[in-house]
Order: sequence, then structure tokens, then C-alpha cells
Amino acid sequence: MSAQLQTDPRRSAGIGPATGDRPAPRIERLRIRALTKQFGELAALSAFDLDVRGGEFISLLGPSGCGKTTALNCLAGLLEPDAGQIELDGEDIVRTAPERRRFGMVFQNYALFPHLTVERNIAFGLRMQRVPNARIGERVTPALDMVRLREQRDKYPAQLSGGQQQRIAIARAIVTEPRLMLMDEPLSNLDAKLRIEMRTEIRRLHQSLGLTTIYVTHDQEEALSLSDRVVLMEHGVVRQVGTPREVYLEPSSAYTANFLGARNLLPVQIAALSGDRVEVATTTGITLTGRPRGAFSADEAAIAAIRPEHIVLHPAGQDGINTLPGAVQEVEFMGQGTQLSVQSALPEEIIVRTDQDAWSVGDRLTLQFPPDRLFVFPDEGEG
Repeated sequence: MSAQLQTDPRRSAGIGPATGDRPAPRIERLRIRALTKQFGELAALSAFDLDVRGGEFISLLGPSGCGKTTALNCLAGLLEPDAGQIELDGEDIVRTAPERRRFGMVFQNYALFPHLTVERNIAFGLRMQRVPNARIGERVTPALDMVRLREQRDKYPAQLSGGQQQRIAIARAIVTEPRLMLMDEPLSNLDAKLRIEMRTEIRRLHQSLGLTTIYVTHDQEEALSLSDRVVLMEHGVVRQVGTPREVYLEPSSAYTANFLGARNLLPVQIAALSGDRVEVATTTGITLTGRPRGAFSADEAAIAAIRPEHIVLHPAGQDGINTLPGAVQEVEFMGQGTQLSVQSALPEEIIVRTDQDAWSVGDRLTLQFPPDRLFVFPDEGEG
């Protein structure tokens, strides 16, 4: 084993593992406490807390203006927070200059130098660090190999595709051997096919290099597919932190459920509570049973939510718990299934995702909301 590892250029260059072995993370822990940033009267970031273990891939997820890029820029040292702590392996780096933090950063717009070749773009950070020329070559070549651009090394950015340009930006960041990798919506300018391909590349590089990555995105699919944990944000505040499975299947609020695709949000009133079940009444008098996601009292306003793919479809006339008749209003083929809009006795049309293709506009059917999949949340104005 040692002969191959000792001669592998990636190993000697410190870029990554030679075979399938996973390197140790370059940091042990990132600890953020009460990070706050104001822009005039706007609180862009409010008491932001996060603990990151070395080797984790963390996504900051949320809509535009939720504070995720502000948090990333505070981490990078491009913005100075008004309050709070950022500790990297026990060292407070809030006042540390950006260039001394030794972080890699990949931007949405690539930020490449158009007058420099691919090779010289990748080498730029090393030259700024005053790395000797001989050593630069030893590190740039394996970085080119890792992003599969060795054959393009003498070309200029304008001669390459968007996906290739993004690979240059990633290689430029990883070649400096960053303690922490920061990515700000790096795939938003790519088409759908390229985004999926680059997601795979980013995750592969993260794992093979032992990186710790903080990744900003507004795309829920991107966050769920890439991340070890997702940090969902709203108005500068962290709303939920968890694994992709946790935030998707066990949302803590109507906001989380809505942002992550629940779509069917119904205003309801608490009718009865019994252990891990809650009975609610809709505004049209329909009674449903679901899972409470919060503390409630009788007659309190709430929001009931269910994902389109969790609704079960039956032939018209079938009875059972949480069933009600409906009629198909719209049918949309989605590639990996069919989406139906169904009119029922509920106040709004219900969106259903199914792998059945037997439904047509005008069909009568029975909707069923499995109680374990119908979440009832405190009413925060999300409906």
C-alpha cells in the first residue's frame, strides 16, 4: 500500500487521498454563538447559533433575504458582525483578517480572472500565499485532475462551459488546502442537468478531501441531497437544524413544512387532544386527526399540513379515518409521477403527488390523510 500512496501526486501535494481512504478533517470544531448583524433597521442576522463538527457538510437554506449569505460572509471575514463569537478549534476568529483565516470560498458568479488561463486561475491563491513556483506546480496539477480539467489547463475561462468554470473556481479554493470551505449558491447559474452533475462533484470532493463545508442555497433539493445537516433560516433566525431526513419528515413548524414542500396547509381549530394525536376542525367543518407539533389547548387556532406525496388516493365512495370525497380538477405529468389538483369539501384545492397514471380531469375519488403524516402546528401566519 505504501508504495502507491507515497508516489501518488495528490498525496505528496497534500490535495487528497490516493485511493478510497478518507482523510481526517482539517478542523475539529466550528462554534458560532449569538452572531448578529444589522443593516440600519434591518436585522439581517439575529443571535445565530451553530455547532459544526469537522468533516460535516452543512447547508444554510432559506429564501432570499433570510440571512444565509450574511452568515457566510461573517464567517469568511468579509462582513464584521455587530455581536457574537466565531470559534474555530477554540480560537476566536471574529477579528481575524479574511486572508489569515485560511478558508476557501466559491462564489455564485465564479469570480474568475478572464485574462488568466485555467492553470493560472487555480494557482492564483497559492501565489498570493507566496508559495514557491515549484511547489505551485505540484499542487495545481493534482487539483486539475480532481476536477477533471487537466486537458483544459491552457484555455481561458471564456472558452469553457459554465460547469467547467465552476470547477475552476472549486479547484482554486481547494488547492489552498482550506481549513473551511464556504460556498455561496455556486450552482444557481447552471442549467438543471449541470446542477445535478456538479452536486455530485461537490459532494465527492468534500468527502475525498476531508473538507468541512458550509454551503448556502435556496434550493431545497440541493440542500437535502448534499448535506449532513440542514440549517433552515427565516428573517435572520434559525428555524430548524437537523439531518435532511429530520427536517423533511419531521418539520418543527408550519414554516419548515411549507418551505420544504408540504404545500397543503389548512387553517384549523383544535377540537380535542389525546396523547400523540390531535383532532382538528377545518373552517368548512371537516374533522381530521393528526400529529401535534407543539403545545395546544382546546379551540386554539392551528395549521394542519401534509405533503402531496403522503396523501393516499382511493376509488370514490371509500370510507375510513381522515377520508373525504373529491374531484380531479387538473392533472400534470411530472416525469417521476403525476400531480393532481383535487377539489373537495376543504376550503382550498388539495395537491396530490402519485405514481398512478389512471386519473383524468373530472374523475371522482377519495382522499385519505394518514394521521401520522398530517402534522398540526401552532398558527404562525404561514397558511
